[in-house]
Amino acid sequence: MISKMNSKKGFTLIELMTTVVLIGIIASLAVPKFESGFERIRYSSANRDIISTMKVARSKAISNKAPHGVYFDHDNISMTLFKDIVSLGLYEFNDGDDIIKSDTLTGNIDYLNTNLDNNTIIFMPNGSARFVTSSTNGAEIYTMKYSELMVGTQVHNILAATGRIKSTSNNY
Repeated sequence: MISKMNSKKGFTLIELMTTVVLIGIIASLAVPKFESGFERIRYSSANRDIISTMKVARSKAISNKAPHGVYFDHDNISMTLFKDIVSLGLYEFNDGDDIIKSDTLTGNIDYLNTNLDNNTIIFMPNGSARFVTSSTNGAEIYTMKYSELMVGTQVHNILAATGRIKSTSNNY
């Protein structure tokens, strides 16, 4: 009978180091993909906040039977939810209106604008929306995020008769 040599099972140090180096290289290739994914998630989240704020304004207008609105400040990339109590019928945000919530969207959105003359949408107690614009497409809110990792655009269209919101997005 042939005697077996004493063999020890396991991995050598060189095999373990090679595996660790390969895992490191693969992980370093995946990091930019994760960063781009997180940036898209933050941009989508900010746009969902815009939609949510408009839906809250519409809901409050219906439940409180009083006009509520959302003002979009493109200089500060922010929006303000308010109860319209100062200039009913003018469809604008004034200093005396009751501010319910104000959100800043900077960091997640680089550009915020509207096709509205006074950047304000007012939701009425019947659920409809009122705004001042020269566009025939209804009220539109435009957002954009651009960086070396992504370019994203989104348009939120608000129908005057129903106050419904339709969004269209593109990410590159």
